[in-house]
Amino acid sequence: MWNWDQGRLDYFQFDNLKKIARFALTNDLRLTDRETLVTATGLPFLPDSDRYPPWRNYSRVFGLSLICAKHGIGSRPTKVAQALAADGATTTDEYFHFLCEASTDPSPVLKGWDRTAQRRYPLLFSLKFLLARSALGFDTTSISEIVASYGVSNFIGDEDQASFVTLVRKGHDIDNIDRQAAESIQVIAQISYLSLDRRNVTVSLSSDDARNIFQQLAPITGDPKEDGADEIFRITELFEAAVNELELDYASTAVSDVEEAGFSATTTFAEGAKTRKTHLVIERNGKIRDEFFKTNPTTVCDFCHQDTSQSYPWTPRILDVHHLLPLCSGARTSKTGTMLDDLVAVCPTCHRGVHRYYDKWLKSADQKDFLDAEQAKMVYDKAKNEYRTGL
Repeated sequence: MWNWDQGRLDYFQFDNLKKIARFALTNDLRLTDRETLVTATGLPFLPDSDRYPPWRNYSRVFGLSLICAKHGIGSRPTKVAQALAADGATTTDEYFHFLCEASTDPSPVLKGWDRTAQRRYPLLFSLKFLLARSALGFDTTSISEIVASYGVSNFIGDEDQASFVTLVRKGHDIDNIDRQAAESIQVIAQISYLSLDRRNVTVSLSSDDARNIFQQLAPITGDPKEDGADEIFRITELFEAAVNELELDYASTAVSDVEEAGFSATTTFAEGAKTRKTHLVIERNGKIRDEFFKTNPTTVCDFCHQDTSQSYPWTPRILDVHHLLPLCSGARTSKTGTMLDDLVAVCPTCHRGVHRYYDKWLKSADQKDFLDAEQAKMVYDKAKNEYRTGL
């Protein structure tokens, strides 16, 4: 089966990868000490011991995420790191779709890299398998079924939709899932239209959009380099071109356009529009919405504190789900599923008001997106405070 990292899911969260990428642009991840990296990113990078520099225990994170690779006695950031570090340049969907297209078995990051071996694309297979099932009306798929189907199929990942449909209809499953395989699928479940519930992944797309995304996905190929680090740099040089080929609009899924959802057309400049679309897909993700209200059965708006059940007694719930992370970020995942802590329930009017406030704040700060979760939550709280104090 495929290899990945193990027990490092927190470090593969999109918001955290952006922090690591920013650090890598001005510091050498291979040579840095733990204290400097922890201070810059806010991540623990355990154990707390001078005998265990970050590279020793986290080089797989840095490499599998395509942020950096060895260079001389140190390391060098990739084009992917540059894209992740830039303000509003890359969305969670662009990054994780590319990661699926670029991650191979064998991997140039891990031991056993052989440029002459047949390369398979386990993450690309996983995403295409999910999309193929969704197009057939099976929106939820177990990770065990993905792993089992990959094992028996011998698919590379470039097979067409008809081939995947045939595989889907055969049905395969296993009892014991390799932890590394499972965690790699949990990582890509941060894609905006996916959601994770323990060992099940749900696709919240229309059949047409699922087919459209499937047809766009293709392995990153070319003549592989003999040295693993050189191969990482070769692959990541193709990031911009590969992302530009993707049209991640999800046009037929029930997602309103940016202006209709509350973002102002006058302040939503072109470079920032894609981040707002990603944000909206997450907020309209039906599975995430259902799970949030199942866990938080509230009828009270977090922003204005209106009890909508009193104002609108003829409907059980009129609240929206608002995503508190940066606009380009997906919903975070954990071993148990998509994390709901970064969501709040707001009434539709307040939701539009918050989006307009975001536009105003980002324009005044000359930013396309929030730098991190802390800043995004600070701005939301600032908007809520101004509303409540009448400023």
